[in-house]
Amino acid sequence: MMAAVVRSKAEEYRRRAQKCLDFARGVSLETHRTVVIDMAQDWLRLAEKQEAQEETVRSLVPEQPQAAAQQQQQVQPKDDDKKE
Repeated sequence: MMAAVVRSKAEEYRRRAQKCLDFARGVSLETHRTVVIDMAQDWLRLAEKQEAQEETVRSLVPEQPQAAAQQQQQVQPKDDDKKE
């Protein structure tokens, strides 16, 4: 079973644009190739728009403070508890 790769939407859109461009290289008819290249450009525009939206959301959401690290303390025996 393959591990799932988590991608942002923008990364996914760029991947799809690249697939279109790869496919376009093998298309023999100029009109069909143009359509596929136009699709790639649309995917790239969507990626840019998605990144802009993600940046806007990041700028609106206040940063969360880092949780303070908690130290675990060991219980130390009292002098009364020690037996000689």
